[in-house]
Amino acid sequence: MIIDCHGHYTTAPKALEEWRNRQIAHLKTPELGPKVSELKISDDELRESIEGNQLRLMKERGADLTIFSPRASFMAHHIGDLNTSQTWAAICNELCHRVAQLFPQHFIGAAMLPQSPGADIRTSIAELEKCVREYGFVGVNLNPDPSGGHWSSPPLSDKSW
Repeated sequence: MIIDCHGHYTTAPKALEEWRNRQIAHLKTPELGPKVSELKISDDELRESIEGNQLRLMKERGADLTIFSPRASFMAHHIGDLNTSQTWAAICNELCHRVAQLFPQHFIGAAMLPQSPGADIRTSIAELEKCVREYGFVGVNLNPDPSGGHWSSPPLSDKSW
């Protein structure tokens, strides 16, 4: 069995990016921003986003299984506050879980943590536990710099990790 241990959902339906753009536009007025319930992505849209792209490439390249996480450039932990990151991580992780449910022979999830600059890493535990216990995820993306290049959070060598 050939396992790709580092796959990202780079082909997610456009509705995800549109929702995120609306969330970012309302960082200072989150009460006016989009609600999670407003994001509607069907299983058919998920299948279409995977079958013609990532699954096709896996088959062409001989990969059997991909450990699958949200798109790296979408994680953007430095945007917004902890609540912004928690909402965004939950949405992205849930979509990866749905893909893994639709294609269980080809994808298994890895979580995006809801990290935020200055936030204690322990604020990510609830999302991590949900992803492992409820979704069956086998990995996690840990951002060593949730500040987006400002390096204002403790480094991975800090005992807080």
